[in-house]
Amino acid sequence: MNLTHSEFERLLKAFGWMLGTLWTAIFLVQLTYFQTPATSAAWRAFGSALALSVLAFGALKKLAWRWKPLAKWMGRPCVHGVWQGELLSDYGATNDSRLVIPIFFVIRQTYLTLSIQSFTERQEGESQIEALFKNSKTNSTQLIYIFELRKSFSGSSSLIKGSGELKLSGNHLSLTGTYWTNTPTHGDINLKLISRKIDDVTTFQEAMESSSKAAAKN
Repeated sequence: MNLTHSEFERLLKAFGWMLGTLWTAIFLVQLTYFQTPATSAAWRAFGSALALSVLAFGALKKLAWRWKPLAKWMGRPCVHGVWQGELLSDYGATNDSRLVIPIFFVIRQTYLTLSIQSFTERQEGESQIEALFKNSKTNSTQLIYIFELRKSFSGSSSLIKGSGELKLSGNHLSLTGTYWTNTPTHGDINLKLISRKIDDVTTFQEAMESSSKAAAKN
């Protein structure tokens, strides 16, 4: 779980509100329609309301964060989807010219969880730690993560570790920022959201196909 303190408090308040609302409704039904004694009706209502609330929040945990009204109501920015853009790296740079590499991010998000996969033609990466911070004073949102890249070459592979910090902007359709690795290299990342559907995207080629489908729809 990677919620901030304020998001966790908001989640607890929502749970309490749902539990209280369901308890009241079930309690009144027990009293009015089933003529259940008040004490018995209260306990039955509490048990039923608690079970329904847990089921509802279990569904919320698994829910892909695609429905904007729900995300807005819960106050958690939506970054779920396939993102396409460019990575500008200082690797092997000469005369201030930087390497430009097409890149895709596949971000899977529920209210409680967040994961990031990155795909270039030669590298695949995944996040180890992720955090989504929203500044209530400036209304800005930062996606911060620590990642691990797997680079394959000559039949073997090596691991590269690093971190990144991206700002969500453009009506929540753009992610821009910087990254660093232990090789050591650093650079910029610029991404645009192309699709909220990510179930079939697990490779660079599949991300390219998703991009083509999104372009065809537009």
